[in-house]
Amino acid sequence: MKSYFADIILPLALAKNYTYRIPKNMEPYIQVGARVVVPFGKRKLCTGIVKEIHEKAPSGYTAKYIDDIPESKPSVNSKQLKFWEWMSDYYLCSEGEVLLAALPSAMRLGSETKVVPNPAFDGDITSLDKKEQLLLSLLVDREVMSASEVGDVLGVKNPQRTIKKLIDATAILIMEDIKKGYKPKTESFVRLTEECSGEDGLQAAFRSVSRAPKQEELLLGYLQLMGIAGEEIKEVSKAKLIRRTGTSPSHIKSLEKKGIFEVYKKEVGRLQFNDGTPTNNIELSQVQDRALKEINSAFAQKDQVLLHGITSSGKTEIYISMIKEKLEKGEQVLYILPEIALTTQMINRLKAHFGDMVAVYHSRFNQNERVELWNTILENQRGKARLILGARSALFLPFSNLGLIIVDEEHETSFKQFDPAPRYHARDAALVLAGIHKAKTLLGSATPSFETYFHAKNGKYGYVSINERYGGVEPPEIESVSLKSTDESGYFTPRLLEEMKGALSSGKQIILFQNRRGYAPVLLCNTCGWSPECTRCDVTLTYHKNQDRYLCHYCGSRYTAPPQCPACGSHSLRLAGFGTERIEEEIPIYFPEAKIARLDLDSTRSKHAYANILSDFQNGLIDILIGTQMVTKGLDFENVSMVGILHADLLMRFPDFRSVERAFQLMAQVAGRAGRKNERGKVIIQSRDPDQWLVKKVKEMDYLGVLEKEMIERKEFGYPPYTRLIRLTFRHRQIEMVDYASSEFKKVLLKHFGEGAILGPEYPMVARIKNGFNKNILIKFPRGVNPAPLKSKITNEAGKFFASKEFKQVRLIINVDPY
Repeated sequence: MKSYFADIILPLALAKNYTYRIPKNMEPYIQVGARVVVPFGKRKLCTGIVKEIHEKAPSGYTAKYIDDIPESKPSVNSKQLKFWEWMSDYYLCSEGEVLLAALPSAMRLGSETKVVPNPAFDGDITSLDKKEQLLLSLLVDREVMSASEVGDVLGVKNPQRTIKKLIDATAILIMEDIKKGYKPKTESFVRLTEECSGEDGLQAAFRSVSRAPKQEELLLGYLQLMGIAGEEIKEVSKAKLIRRTGTSPSHIKSLEKKGIFEVYKKEVGRLQFNDGTPTNNIELSQVQDRALKEINSAFAQKDQVLLHGITSSGKTEIYISMIKEKLEKGEQVLYILPEIALTTQMINRLKAHFGDMVAVYHSRFNQNERVELWNTILENQRGKARLILGARSALFLPFSNLGLIIVDEEHETSFKQFDPAPRYHARDAALVLAGIHKAKTLLGSATPSFETYFHAKNGKYGYVSINERYGGVEPPEIESVSLKSTDESGYFTPRLLEEMKGALSSGKQIILFQNRRGYAPVLLCNTCGWSPECTRCDVTLTYHKNQDRYLCHYCGSRYTAPPQCPACGSHSLRLAGFGTERIEEEIPIYFPEAKIARLDLDSTRSKHAYANILSDFQNGLIDILIGTQMVTKGLDFENVSMVGILHADLLMRFPDFRSVERAFQLMAQVAGRAGRKNERGKVIIQSRDPDQWLVKKVKEMDYLGVLEKEMIERKEFGYPPYTRLIRLTFRHRQIEMVDYASSEFKKVLLKHFGEGAILGPEYPMVARIKNGFNKNILIKFPRGVNPAPLKSKITNEAGKFFASKEFKQVRLIINVDPY
């Protein structure tokens, strides 16, 4: 008789997948892509995904049996598994780490400790104390209890000691019980009982409530909601009935007791779809129509196309036209944006055209909402959710018929996942996902990443450009001014304040860009120069006035403000520098009537904060919007006539080969927010050196000039797109161990790579984070070289190196394409 085995992807950072034996009674039901519950270790149960079914027993260990199948059909399709495997191979991580990133946590079952009586216990309780005896007697009655229930009945927060003593006394046994994370959302509904549903029964019901006005009002309200006047009969929600009639649950309970109402629960979806039919049609300008034809022509030759359109050139209308064509063919479309802030503004534009075919997926959705959207796409429910708008995590959804992926603002650094693994880049991963589905990919940007432009100009991608704004709107007038001319506050130049005053007096809106959140980045002692640093990280603390705390932006630690300098005892302390919070406080001094809001990480932590701030700004309820990089990313506001970049120098001074590219992109993107329709916008760039070459290039919007200069340097010094990079980070709590491990591993790497291909080991800008020291090695290899064998050498050597007792406690973090 044949025995069947299954390779299972477990949600753990394991070097390989484990093989389990399939019980005979499960053989007809096990499928590739299905979730299964398997034992791992001595007492733990995990939920994994079946990757492969075969007849080959594992070598080196005895296969355990699969414990359970929590579902009758797969949750993951074959194309997803192929995508996961590529991501694991390319980014040098385990498939389990990809699973953790891909699958909503509510679909990963959790293991909760259960205790049961031991039937072999001899009954001797003389060695047990009162709590242990109480627990044992309760278990005899209840048969099984969870650890949390044990704590509740014993009145202790940590019942593990009591449980352990009973286990040692062989009085109880441990049982692992699988607890589902996803719970369907249910809602209570009301209906008439069968006795009261006819005309006679309804008359009798009204007679029985004639002396109870609230109950009578409730019954009338129910009939109105039911729509008995010839309209379609609907189900009546209990909550809606109470709100409509102004009654209370107790009144419904009274009608239940009288046999008039019956209350029942029904599963309802968390996802909100529009019921109406979309009505808006799109009309392209001559320029947009030409660009669309060029894109389709390029797609006939290439699977990837770069749409290089300046800000306000109308790229979104082109996207909508392409989406419409794909949806009419019955295909799915994925529209990826770098920030959740952009999805909140874009969703209304897309729903106006595509109605309930649009769904949104990103990290601000709770896990149950994610599961419902996952299942909707998996089952292709009634054609809903065929256009997915989301951030990078939307790549992992279970598409089956993907026809087009749009990566908007493709240059954005937010597309790169840094921690935890998989450390993927959504743009690059989208290209591979589209290839698996035989779909097309459209990359859009006003300031493309230099690598993308390089590939487009060298024939790897198709290339289409739009060099004029939609409707013939003029590009904004950009002016640079010296920060040396600022007023007493040191934040605003007279020229900036003058332009802001003019914009506000004309009823226009303003965006101020300061790429630093918080109130002030540094507290300084005027006497000795001391400034507070995080005790866990090698960084200075940022003061946040609304919390009256100093925060570490790396580990999140909070500190109270010192009353005096701990180094010299001086009381002469001052705040230096400024962030968005301080600008928000200073603006009312100059414009007391203006309505001000702040858009940064601190002001948008709640689920709907992004949408609320942007909606208020769109509707004219905010005059001045102050923000970090969030305000630079493709936002479209018609009434914004003026943009201020408060400190351009902060963008350019980073020890990173991409710093010039990113500084230009940020300034060009935020400048593009100014001026729409019939009015030319104004941009003021404040800088300590307003005549420096990069500021001049921004004023001229000379993307190609910046690119050409940077490409010469990158080619000379061997940086992308001419090379590929892999960064190895060594982390340990002892700096000596980090130094030793990194230098020894470099010796290992030199066996396979030349001396010039390895940079470091060296400390990063912030060497210590969360009390762990970090040191980096950067590996370079030419782009034309096949990376697979080189990556294999790295992982094989790392596996042997860190398996040794000497380096076992050192953590290695591998980051492919780290910048």
